Amino acid sequence: MNKKNLRASGIILLFTALWMISGYFGQTEPEQYEAPVEKEVVLVNKSSATDYSLPVTIKAESRAFSKVDLRSQTSENIVSVPFNDGDYVNQGQTICKLDSGQREANFKKTKIDFDSAKELKKKGLASESALVTAETAYERARIELERTNITAPFDGFVESLAKQGQLLQNGQKCASIISLSPLKIVGNVSEVIISKIRAGQKAKIKFISGEEYDSEVTFVSSAADIQTRTFQVESELKNDDLAIKDGLTGEFIIFTDPVKAHFVPTSAFLLGDQGNVALALLDEDKVYFRNVEILIDTVKGAWVTGIPNEANIIVGGQGFVKEGDQVIPRYK
Repeated sequence: MNKKNLRASGIILLFTALWMISGYFGQTEPEQYEAPVEKEVVLVNKSSATDYSLPVTIKAESRAFSKVDLRSQTSENIVSVPFNDGDYVNQGQTICKLDSGQREANFKKTKIDFDSAKELKKKGLASESALVTAETAYERARIELERTNITAPFDGFVESLAKQGQLLQNGQKCASIISLSPLKIVGNVSEVIISKIRAGQKAKIKFISGEEYDSEVTFVSSAADIQTRTFQVESELKNDDLAIKDGLTGEFIIFTDPVKAHFVPTSAFLLGDQGNVALALLDEDKVYFRNVEILIDTVKGAWVTGIPNEANIIVGGQGFVKEGDQVIPRYK
């Protein structure tokens, strides 16, 4: 090969090399294509919290405010029983009259002796000790006589009456008397909700017989029952017409102090990994989640706390979004 051909071949190789080098360094990265992020469409309720009083319903029964057994303080035959079982009696009326013949005679004698001792003392013919002895005997006889007349300590219904002619021993029952006005309503609240109950809260009493009465809580026990670990609560009904009897059962509904709460449809709730109940909310079309406390649930939804007083609650599509997602809201 002559020099001219060698020079031509070198030039060709040089251009080829330059072309290849320029092609390598001239390459550019292909443009990355980013598909647009599709925003989830969600259904949203605008909710404003309202005052809600959680009703606590417990089983209850009516109880007489005063219920006592009238017992004899002496031993004598019953000579008179002026009432029948179920009669209404007034305070001070005789329920059982016992034989008082011997006691009346003794009372009259000691009264005469006492009166005489007082007169003799005035004239200086009796000592102070003699007067005291006579007075003591008189008072003892008076008390013994009073024990033969068993009377009603308050207004009420008389029951379980002893029979006329019966020998009533010391301590034996003559009758029972029950006062039904006012009347107590008694129930027991669990330790889980006792902190929500206080005296003065509104209440409703529903008896199994159908009667309903508005009332309020009058007493909350400060100590739990050792056996049941529940706390006794009471209400009071006037029962002026005496229509409510002792021992009626029913429901004692207590309305707790109102709190700000939202009513949320059942479909909106989410269940967390730890079993907590949560809601998906929106803040400027961005999703966030909050755990909530369910106060009470119904067929249509539940009253809850734990979210802002003004809240945008996702009620449809909440299962397809996560914290921080931008969404397209559709308000109901």
